[in-house]
Amino acid sequence: MGYVKTDRLTLKPLQDRDKSRLVALIGDFDVAKNLSRVPYPYLLADADDWLSVVESEEFNLSIFLDDALIGAVGLSEKNNGSCELGYWLGKPYWGRGIVTEAARGLLDWALPRARPAYVSANVFADNPISARVLEKLGFVLVGEDSVFSLSRQAHVPTLLYRYELSH
Repeated sequence: MGYVKTDRLTLKPLQDRDKSRLVALIGDFDVAKNLSRVPYPYLLADADDWLSVVESEEFNLSIFLDDALIGAVGLSEKNNGSCELGYWLGKPYWGRGIVTEAARGLLDWALPRARPAYVSANVFADNPISARVLEKLGFVLVGEDSVFSLSRQAHVPTLLYRYELSH
């Protein structure tokens, strides 16, 4: 399994002992509303389900700052040879460049291993800060869509981004 160090962060697999902190951080509606596949309220059973998913996914890592779970960043491999980037960060850690640092660390480490044709990422149109993260990473806006959000229980206007790799 992966283990990535950046200047401030450690990216590593989620552990069973991190579940209650996961529930507390991602269970904040301000966090959950920006994610398409996260239910609200987020319960311990949801954390159990997520842990069983990421146990077998090499490129889905949690973000730790000073040994405390603060978020997650991951690449999910798609059937078409691409990967999709996803991330979330606990609200107390917003505005510090953490997601940009974590995502850059993950991409630098994972892309040579995964070798996808390209990387996609989607953000809700009402989340311009997340869109800015993608742009800082070199992602380019390629379209718009509507994606169902579990936490909002509604379809939400979504911006589609793509990161091209030079092989």
